[in-house]
Amino acid sequence: MPAKSIRTTIPFFSLILITLFSTGCKDKGKEIIISYNRPPQYEVPSEVRKVAIVQFGAKSGTEEKWGEIASDCLAHAMDEYNKKFHRYILVDRKRVAAIMDERDFQMSIADTNQAVKFGKIANVDAMIYGTVYVTQQEKESVMNVSVPYGGSIPIKSMHRLSTAAVTFAMDDVQTSKTVCTVTITRKYDSKDGKDKKKYKKYSKNLNAITQEMINECVREFLGKVSPHEVTVSVTLEAGESKAVKDGNKFASEREYKDAIEMYQAALQEKPNDYGAMYNTGVCYEAMGMLQEAEQYYNMALKHKKESEFIRARRRVRVESEGEDTSNEQAVEEQRRKAREARKNQN
Repeated sequence: MPAKSIRTTIPFFSLILITLFSTGCKDKGKEIIISYNRPPQYEVPSEVRKVAIVQFGAKSGTEEKWGEIASDCLAHAMDEYNKKFHRYILVDRKRVAAIMDERDFQMSIADTNQAVKFGKIANVDAMIYGTVYVTQQEKESVMNVSVPYGGSIPIKSMHRLSTAAVTFAMDDVQTSKTVCTVTITRKYDSKDGKDKKKYKKYSKNLNAITQEMINECVREFLGKVSPHEVTVSVTLEAGESKAVKDGNKFASEREYKDAIEMYQAALQEKPNDYGAMYNTGVCYEAMGMLQEAEQYYNMALKHKKESEFIRARRRVRVESEGEDTSNEQAVEEQRRKAREARKNQN
């Protein structure tokens, strides 16, 4: 075949491939966030309301700034949680620092005796304190990369590592007992694909990445001592009709009732549209109507055994059955009873 013919047929076959790809593949719908409220993992006495946070200590002088960052992150996050759940009354940190300075206390508290002593002076119910340990490394390496037609060029790269370990302690001032002590650790490795993706927005700023890891430790700790919110990211199905796409637009704006109406219209048009069924379940779940959500997740699963459909059904069952996930035996027992109850209903 002449060269000219080859050049003219390539665009034609490319067009066929593009057409097949675009018609044979369905784009996923938009992503929405579903939130659930969770109780604290540890049982904190209801009498413990007024709380003071002191500056976290560090294992060396070069790490003092991380202690200050940790205590600031904790105060900010706790204030945020309190606005929603109204669990604690947080004493202003400037007032805490002023009392410590006036009474000649060290800026950081190291044990329960010190915490209780200061807590009584500050007239609070509980003290939160701790220590921060941070290590950071940046290693430059050079790799020779071959180039066409022989030879090579040196390519420099930076390997970044960081570890943040934060120990938190919460003491009940009135009983002189420790409510909880926990150490939470986060690690970062720039060569790890998951880490690279997770902290992508911080680019190559190792200090910013370390601060975000400390913030993650703080929020994990608060989940142990405070009511908190957990979120689930869910991607809507594209469906098989314009009505589903319109429904997805409503759902992404949290207009779930309007979205459900559109999905129902889609099911009138195409009764086997499992995407519309699944999306209806997502909207009901976001509205807190878990029985209805499970019903539509089951409908979707009858048409297609998608992993995300299975996870969604399991999620609403866990929520509706009120499982205590901290006790595996209790969870299994609750699941067994729930299965028997569903079996009897059928």
